Amino acid sequence: MSSEIAIQVSNISKCYQIYGKPHHRLLQSIFRGFRKYYRDFWALKDVSLEVRRGEVLGIIGRNGAGKSTLLQIICGTVTPTSGTIAVNGRVAALLELGAGFNPEFTGRENVYLNASIMGMTTSETNAVFDDIVAFSELADFINEPVKTYSSGMFVRLAFAVAIHTSPDVLIVDEALSVGDVAFRNKCIKRVQELRANGTTILFVSHDLSTLQLICDRAIWIEKGSIKAMGDPVAVSQNYHAAMMGETGVTAQRPSVPQQRTDQARFTAFGLRRGEGVIFNAGQDIEINFELEALKALEHAVFAVSIYRADGDWVIGQTSREAGVVWKPMVAGATTQGQLVLEKTFLAPGDYAAAFGAYSGDLSICYALTELNVHFSVRTDFPTWGKILHPARWVIHD
Repeated sequence: MSSEIAIQVSNISKCYQIYGKPHHRLLQSIFRGFRKYYRDFWALKDVSLEVRRGEVLGIIGRNGAGKSTLLQIICGTVTPTSGTIAVNGRVAALLELGAGFNPEFTGRENVYLNASIMGMTTSETNAVFDDIVAFSELADFINEPVKTYSSGMFVRLAFAVAIHTSPDVLIVDEALSVGDVAFRNKCIKRVQELRANGTTILFVSHDLSTLQLICDRAIWIEKGSIKAMGDPVAVSQNYHAAMMGETGVTAQRPSVPQQRTDQARFTAFGLRRGEGVIFNAGQDIEINFELEALKALEHAVFAVSIYRADGDWVIGQTSREAGVVWKPMVAGATTQGQLVLEKTFLAPGDYAAAFGAYSGDLSICYALTELNVHFSVRTDFPTWGKILHPARWVIHD
């Protein structure tokens, strides 16, 4: 295997034996070779993959598609039924919440336990222990049993340990989906630093927006096989479209108020004419906003998400697409702006809007509101669908 290749997966397959009833396991051991009391379930089927050093690979797929099985094989915790796997270097993995943690141990004891599992000596862990605690922000709880930790605290500590073990390969399976935006921002920054230093990262997430932003490449696993591989934007959008078409799943509305990010906060956000306004289709809709920086910020872009009353996400776009970027801000400064949805294409319905502020490359969330601006669109003629797209009709005689 080339030194430029961090992970090489060759024709990997994994089969599990599924028993319908508990006692069938005993019967199978007794009548082995005479009767089959189980059915084969192929979690992976002939998967081949190469991941380069320093590459961030996104992995997407529905639950049960085989993503976690592939990661477990790469980590060495599961043996494939067939095929070969080669990994260059130390692997640090966050495969599931609390994995490798003893709930009766304190956070401090679990740091040393996890670090030793990942191949670190006690002296090596001593050298980075304070950094681990500082990153996790759990200094007040580090001597408490982890069984008293919330899911977010689990992830903070596990992620902090993983990134301080100097891994050559870091595997993150849905870890960033737990916790607040502030900690997510910190993790994304560290992932970017690790990538810059040559760490290979496998990133599994249902958060397609984050996956598209931080990954160099993506694979879509479906029923144990790789369905698509390539540009993360194209693969993610094709996956999302397929899931929407097959299951009718709609985007979920945020259920929390303006989130804590430690970066900035919205001090104003609303319709120019006040909330609850009824607009006519084709009319301009103006939304005003004001952002206060809690710390020094680099260039900022703003994003809007608009949902129908039934929860369907109909608009999601940023100022960056229009080439509009706000200048850097010092801590305590405020900036204002306005979004104008010109001659709105929205079809008749009731809507709610949320706003976000992001770094220029969209990787860091500065501020994020809830869906707290509501408005309606109406027409005086019957129509269908979700948008009223500008159209030109031509009669050919």
